[in-house]
Amino acid sequence: MKKALIIIFIISFIITVVCGIGAVQKFKEEYKKANQITTNFNEIYNDSKIKSADIKFKNSNLTIKKGDKFKVTSKGSNDKIKIDAKIKGNKLILNDYKGTSNINISFLNLRYNDVVVTVPKKLKNLDVSSDNGHINIQHIEADEAQLFSDIGNLKLNHSKFNNIIATGDTAAIDLKHTMFNRGEFKTDTGDVYIKQVPADKPIQVRTDTGDVELEYGQSEPKNSQIDFIGDSGELDIEHKRFKGKKVGHGDNHITIETDTGDATIK
Repeated sequence: MKKALIIIFIISFIITVVCGIGAVQKFKEEYKKANQITTNFNEIYNDSKIKSADIKFKNSNLTIKKGDKFKVTSKGSNDKIKIDAKIKGNKLILNDYKGTSNINISFLNLRYNDVVVTVPKKLKNLDVSSDNGHINIQHIEADEAQLFSDIGNLKLNHSKFNNIIATGDTAAIDLKHTMFNRGEFKTDTGDVYIKQVPADKPIQVRTDTGDVELEYGQSEPKNSQIDFIGDSGELDIEHKRFKGKKVGHGDNHITIETDTGDATIK
């Protein structure tokens, strides 16, 4: 009996070592492939026809920024991802899943894909959704913006919108130096950060467990009111102009609703 146990132990040990060596080798192979970057899409479009953009991605990181012309460039190490682009009417439509499966089955999910879209002028509508990738928007102007990020972070810098609706699940929403006349922001577990908050604009923020931080810059509020609704979350108003929850007549409502998340006004 003792001899049989020893034999079983030796066999199990050999199998474990072999599997470990195989796993290490596979990791090295995947790490090497993850650093082999190739351009899988590179197109320039006639900007006189394009007034709106509709972008729906499954597994690509997305950057939208100001540029000299409408251009879409896709680079990465995930050779399974293909970009489908077309112009329908006055709208640029981008997808990264049409016609192929983009489920990344590579070991440890090391491979990735990055898409950069440059925009030369103000858009009428900007509609963006992402399931797994990050969204980064820089120096973009649009009348209407609808943005959704499931798990990747959503960041906006030095941009300008008339109306903006940004939502996420676990994604954090982070705005810096971004102007808007009306804003709606909603996440489940992600946090919401807005720095350089536009003064005296109606804002709605809704989170479940995520925290909310609104920080005013040089443009200070003169006619705003904070409406806070929270189950166990707390509101902390640090900004000196708010007397209680109000500045001036309080015509512009900043509505913040959380379950357990806290809110800070700076």
